[in-house]
Amino acid sequence: MASMKHVHLFRRYLTIALTLFQSLISCLFNFPILIKIADSFLSLYFMIFCDLRPVTVDLDDGETTVHFWISGHRRISRPNLVVLHGYGGNSKWQFVHQVSDLSKSFNLFIPDLVFFGKSYTKNADRSVEIQARSIAGGLKKLGCDGTGRGRISVYSISYGGFVAYKMAEMWPEMMEKLVIVSSGVGFTQQEKTAEMTKHGRDCCSKMLVPKTPMDLRMLVKISTNTGLVFVDWIPDFILSQFIAVMYEKNRQELLELAKNLLEREEAELHVISQKTLIIWGDKDKVFPLEHGYRLQRHLQNSRLEIIKETGHAVNVEAPTTLNNLITSFVLSV
Repeated sequence: MASMKHVHLFRRYLTIALTLFQSLISCLFNFPILIKIADSFLSLYFMIFCDLRPVTVDLDDGETTVHFWISGHRRISRPNLVVLHGYGGNSKWQFVHQVSDLSKSFNLFIPDLVFFGKSYTKNADRSVEIQARSIAGGLKKLGCDGTGRGRISVYSISYGGFVAYKMAEMWPEMMEKLVIVSSGVGFTQQEKTAEMTKHGRDCCSKMLVPKTPMDLRMLVKISTNTGLVFVDWIPDFILSQFIAVMYEKNRQELLELAKNLLEREEAELHVISQKTLIIWGDKDKVFPLEHGYRLQRHLQNSRLEIIKETGHAVNVEAPTTLNNLITSFVLSV
């Protein structure tokens, strides 16, 4: 009788243990705990090794909040550099290979564009203009008002290039120099659609706002020349967690931003006055190199630098070369 009691007790404890183990595995595979932990380590890296601190700015419109990483100890001897990311996640993940070096030469201002990371607006506008106004509004509140030491230079990549170009056009007194990397600035609506449909009918939504691990792998394959083969070895559940953290919260808004960008017919591209450095990977499959040449011809006060054997994601494939080009350009008198 006693032995049967022990057997039942053992079975009960075993059932509890298995239930707890199953819950733990489910948590690890379904809740994005691994990416949340990695994101927290990235924040510590930004703060400890790059002397950056997070700041959230509420704009005067009462609708918009913009999140920045800014230099903790700004120095008068260093110029202000604003860093604008593209569609592949928030600012931390896109510039992790660059911020340490850039923080040694510049007072950095690294915002999350609206609906990316921790930046958000209640405004229904999904245009590049709302992004430009939000970033410019946040910068002004942080002391970058275009006067004295409050002038800025901007390094932008891909979608961020559209935003930076609009800022240069709307607030020329604020911006001294502009770096545009792998951006389709100046594309007509037909050209933008044509480039996207080269990669498949549903490429826009799948590439810009991936929903499945397969979508994310396609984004990496199209964006890089090397293909970053290690991504093929990352388990699907980890890629799913990355997608959940980066895209799920504002998925609809991100799709609307992409739709507005691709379907909007732009007026004739304004010729900006800022000295401009254009940087392109010669193997870019998103915005082919010929468009970099065309943008350089459009802007007389510009020059084009081509990075060999590099795709669209220059910030990932050639961060050191990119940092050297940015630093020498912005610091040159």
